[in-house]
Amino acid sequence: MELPILQPDPSPPGAEAGNAAPAPCCARHEAGSLGWTCPMHPEVTSPTPGSCPICGMPLEPVGGQADDHGGDDFRRRLSRTLLPAGIVFVVSMLPMLVGMLSFDEQLPWIASLEQSAWTGWIELLLTSWVIFYGGWPILTGGLAAFRRGRPTMFSLITLGVLTAWGYSVVAIAAPQLFPDAFRSHSGSVGHSGSVGRFFESAAMIVVLVLAGQLLESRARRGTTAAIRSLLDLSPPEAERLDPQDTSRSETVPLAAVGPNDLLRIRPGGRIPVDGTIIEGGSECDESLLTGEPLPVSKQIGDRVLGGSLNGAGALVMRAEVASVSSLVARITRLVREAHAARAPIEQLADSISAKVVPVVVATAILTLVTWLIFGGEQGLSMGIISAVSVLVIACPCGLGLATPLSMTVGIGRGARSGILARSSAAMQALAMADTMLFDKTGTLTCGQPQLADSGALPGSLLTSDDLLHHVAAVEAASEHALAAALTAAASERGIVWPAATGVHAVVGQGVTGTVDGHHVDVGNRTFVEERTSAWSDPPEAEAALRRGATLVYAAVDRVAAGWFAIEDAPRPEAEQVVSAVKSRGLHPALLSGDATAAVRHLAGRVGIDDATGSCSPSDKLHAIHQRHQAGRSIAFVGDGINDAPALAAADVGLAVGSAADVALETADITLLSGGLSRLPEAIDLARQIMRNVRQNLALSLVYNMLAIPVAAGLFYPLTGMLMSPMLAAAAMTASSLSVIGNALRLRS
Repeated sequence: MELPILQPDPSPPGAEAGNAAPAPCCARHEAGSLGWTCPMHPEVTSPTPGSCPICGMPLEPVGGQADDHGGDDFRRRLSRTLLPAGIVFVVSMLPMLVGMLSFDEQLPWIASLEQSAWTGWIELLLTSWVIFYGGWPILTGGLAAFRRGRPTMFSLITLGVLTAWGYSVVAIAAPQLFPDAFRSHSGSVGHSGSVGRFFESAAMIVVLVLAGQLLESRARRGTTAAIRSLLDLSPPEAERLDPQDTSRSETVPLAAVGPNDLLRIRPGGRIPVDGTIIEGGSECDESLLTGEPLPVSKQIGDRVLGGSLNGAGALVMRAEVASVSSLVARITRLVREAHAARAPIEQLADSISAKVVPVVVATAILTLVTWLIFGGEQGLSMGIISAVSVLVIACPCGLGLATPLSMTVGIGRGARSGILARSSAAMQALAMADTMLFDKTGTLTCGQPQLADSGALPGSLLTSDDLLHHVAAVEAASEHALAAALTAAASERGIVWPAATGVHAVVGQGVTGTVDGHHVDVGNRTFVEERTSAWSDPPEAEAALRRGATLVYAAVDRVAAGWFAIEDAPRPEAEQVVSAVKSRGLHPALLSGDATAAVRHLAGRVGIDDATGSCSPSDKLHAIHQRHQAGRSIAFVGDGINDAPALAAADVGLAVGSAADVALETADITLLSGGLSRLPEAIDLARQIMRNVRQNLALSLVYNMLAIPVAAGLFYPLTGMLMSPMLAAAAMTASSLSVIGNALRLRS
């Protein structure tokens, strides 16, 4: 029977149909309001706290808080069992130590501890508390996994602990059931011939496992701190203004803020949600959202991001979205998805774990049988010791931690660098990619047309600045991107233009108007020729056309005066990034809907040999499918808006931009800051994560392969020493800690 997966109720308590209460959106939600999940099996979710039905670990709140709720349970159980386990250990081991040091005559009362019946009953009482209270999550998870036929790492621990405890209980309650051989082996019995007990091993196994789980929980908390810090950006409340009388305001919970609400942001306060400034000016620190280190100047009409920190100015803003749709809320959803989605290599680790457990159980049985056959009088006792040690030392804790811990650490490091991964599967896909497809506009280019070149037409007597003075005056009222490029260029040159009169625009062609008494026509060649006369372009203009630039022509008083070449300039870092992609063994290619000439010109400038222009969204999909059929693994880099189909079709989609709205919803990985400059770092990080995962898997598997023969007693004939279950538990914990330590190297 398949394990039922519990999903949290998406509607908060008290929500009514058609009038649902705002869901917890970000930052200050209560622990567990987004549901609970297992840190080892993220596919297991629940609306309430509890234990994972697969491994028995306590469920942790989705998205998390700064508090370590999973670790709290382990910490509490460990603190309440550490002293009892220590007492059992001392009572059991002290007589043996005294005997080894030949202090029996000087300290007879210690030597008599092991002979006393009441000592055994005290050990039983204390050990039972340690096992059935401290180890309860381990026992329940291990037994539940056995019942389902899907044994886990806790199943082995449960089997080893209960075997050692049950053996010891019988040794106290019915010692007459044991043959004399059990009273002659100094490593397992007392000096008076009493039957040896393993209470200290069972108790210390539980304590060591609890300590290991606590360390793992702390490691997860530390590695996700960078991501969870994003959840604390938004303030819990907002100051909302009365739209009829802005002098009146009220303080409302963040979840109550909706679109078009007017909000006052005081100096030094946090911006509650994404919106537009309608009054005031300030500088906003967006570094935690975009990675930009310097405060950004914000004036009336500028957009602000929820979670950014206001500077010294007071602002009034109009909210664009509800709190559940703000940037921080979308990042929260990404964190939830990153916890839930698992990489294929994680599923491989699960598969290996499921196969290891039956093999280990079979090995333990074989060990016991072998000792019974060849162990002589001590065969049964030695066989039990060895079998229990095999069960404990072979626990695949490290194997279970190998992948999810590396992924968690790596994704947390990426978040600190402005690389936000939607899932661990995305990082694995990026590490495996061999082809990097780029979009052009907004990805390899700045996404804003800029004046690249200009010149006079034959017969013109105007200088370039004089002509731009007239053109900017006519274009100032236009919202067209080309008009914005011309006015921006005039502003950069310090040109001040007057207000034009009689401005008339012809959609898709051009605009006319009067400037300082002169009639000005600005537009495409056909538009201007209709109002003047035909001409031949100078060589510079023809060269601009060949490289894909858009030419805008201007005429003054019905005489063709000049031309302007407008291009979407490449990002400053584009050429360096493409070179870095090549150096990492990926094949770069450019797919764009722009004119073929413009696409090829840009490709040449940034160092891409494979470039295709005039691509529709379906053409891009076809290009991706063709490469898939050729066995290529595709990473697609786009702006997350027009490239959504290609981002979805690629093995991994990456969006470029400072937290572009749609990019967060469509891309697998978003480069929050630095344009393309984070792309090589993202590739390196993905490859480091996968290398770390493979190292952890190797550490776990090699450890088990080497440790099991030692625990089974294979070297006993040579050394005369046998590993105890307690030492096996310590070695098992050391294996887990080695995996944790290796994964934590990804932090730096």
